[in-house]
Amino acid sequence: MEVDVLIIGAGPAGSTTAKYCAGNGLDVLLIDRRREIGYPVQCGEFLPAVKEMYSMFPETSDLEELLTVDSSLVMGRSDSIDLISPKGRVYRVPFEGLTLDRRLFDKHLAKLAVEAGARLETATSMHSIENGVAATTLGEIKAKVIVGADGPNSRTAREVGLQRPPARYPAVACQAEGTFEPVVKMYFGSVAPGGYGWVIPKNKRANVGIGFRPDLLKDRPSELFEKFAKKIGVTSFTDVTMGFVPQSGPVARTVHGNAMLVGDSAGHVMASNGGGIPIAMIAGRIAGKTIREHLENGIPLDAYDRRWREIMGKPLADSLWTKKLGDLFFPSDRRTEFAMRVLGRRGLARAIRCTRVFYII
Repeated sequence: MEVDVLIIGAGPAGSTTAKYCAGNGLDVLLIDRRREIGYPVQCGEFLPAVKEMYSMFPETSDLEELLTVDSSLVMGRSDSIDLISPKGRVYRVPFEGLTLDRRLFDKHLAKLAVEAGARLETATSMHSIENGVAATTLGEIKAKVIVGADGPNSRTAREVGLQRPPARYPAVACQAEGTFEPVVKMYFGSVAPGGYGWVIPKNKRANVGIGFRPDLLKDRPSELFEKFAKKIGVTSFTDVTMGFVPQSGPVARTVHGNAMLVGDSAGHVMASNGGGIPIAMIAGRIAGKTIREHLENGIPLDAYDRRWREIMGKPLADSLWTKKLGDLFFPSDRRTEFAMRVLGRRGLARAIRCTRVFYII
């Protein structure tokens, strides 16, 4: 089989890339190893409001086009985030956002890609790539452009000679039953060593989970998660999943030859808080448009690397700096408590928004 574009992974990054490069006679094939797009859910499902994204990524444009979500896909809304210290001190930061139904949201994005002209194949795995030919469970696929949107453990990156994000933090999440305050909560300290625990409210339930540094883990991930759930009073939950969040910033190169990386596979995640959905979609739109220009007008494919860095490079670098600063304190509850007190609500708000917590550093 020969196609113009092969996109591996139908999450927000892959589906958005497909949407923006499909059409005008281009043959775009989007594959995913899962039988059902969007399931299992392996993230917190939180999407910042458009105005919050403009404040964090001021070089972006037309975010309404990307991030306006139909109400049928929204399971909850919040206007603030509580950052909770090891001793239970609460720092409330104004921050608007909504909780998605990721199972439906990912299907919606894939549907938009298909409506734009892409083809979608599920239950399809990629095994290897050599000389622009991908060996898959559909057979060999020769592509002019190959896009790796297959997550932080990207096989595409490995096969085409690109670096994967080196720091991949495990995360365990579930769907918890009950009534929850319409405020996102983030718990720091030994409840989630090197990371944080979260409660993201939904209609009559919440997405509850923890992310942590593997080198600081003393218990099994399941045991750590159960301790956290007990601590916050969650007793009834379903759909427990485990995934990985890249928290080492973007990889050095996202284009090599005829291949590129988008989303988690490229490290397109806010390192200080693990957020990645909107960034994956911003990068996906840039990737899709660049691929189209490459195939139709011959512009170099590596223009994608320059374009996304111009828009997202500085905020992601500042977020990584904040995360590294936090690493100095996270191993100790005492130091974490002290650092949060020193930063205060204003400094913590800057950390959440991917800006440096101190102006002078």
